[in-house]
Amino acid sequence: MSFKTCKIVVFSIFVLAAAILLNSNGRQHMASLLQFGKSLFSARQTNINDPTNQPSFYDRQFTDIQGQPVDMNQLRGKVALLVNTASECGYTPQLYTLQELHDKYKDKGFTVLGVPCNNFGKQEPGDEPQVCSLYASKFKTTFPLTTKQDKDKPSEVFQWIIDAGGKDVLPQWNFHKYLIDREGHLVAAWNSRVKPLDEEITKAIESIL
Repeated sequence: MSFKTCKIVVFSIFVLAAAILLNSNGRQHMASLLQFGKSLFSARQTNINDPTNQPSFYDRQFTDIQGQPVDMNQLRGKVALLVNTASECGYTPQLYTLQELHDKYKDKGFTVLGVPCNNFGKQEPGDEPQVCSLYASKFKTTFPLTTKQDKDKPSEVFQWIIDAGGKDVLPQWNFHKYLIDREGHLVAAWNSRVKPLDEEITKAIESIL
């Protein structure tokens, strides 16, 4: 079976499942299912044109997972990988490899920055204290986290993504990844299927460290 045929079959299954859920009054589940299906066929990587004209990430103000202003001076001048995270997603094991990635390059001026988000499949239902505790205890994360963000409402992180790359680069599912250079410009993005330690990400990081 060709890749194109496989995509058609998978999409047909999603449409059928969505129709069943709709008949069962599962509109919310249907929307999540269709969104996930769409994410499967999105481009693995998005390169950003002319990042130098963007507003710098490091000139914005953000709130951390504990409700305190992020000290942007601690981040300014670093390369960062911004990732919208969720603790009940099929991609959640990426939290472990995000920590590995953070540890691998942190001494060279790199950080992972997690952005908990409940938009996709309602897979980050806890409040900020619950999320903070779970990530630290279960996934052993030490990289910084922002407060929970809502893609569908004005929010600090997602508004910057729109300002930097446009609405087309907003995440379509959990664990979308955004690479930010030392000047705070968005230079590339990868969808959920690309794993944190995949070569295309590590090479991109190394090229701007």
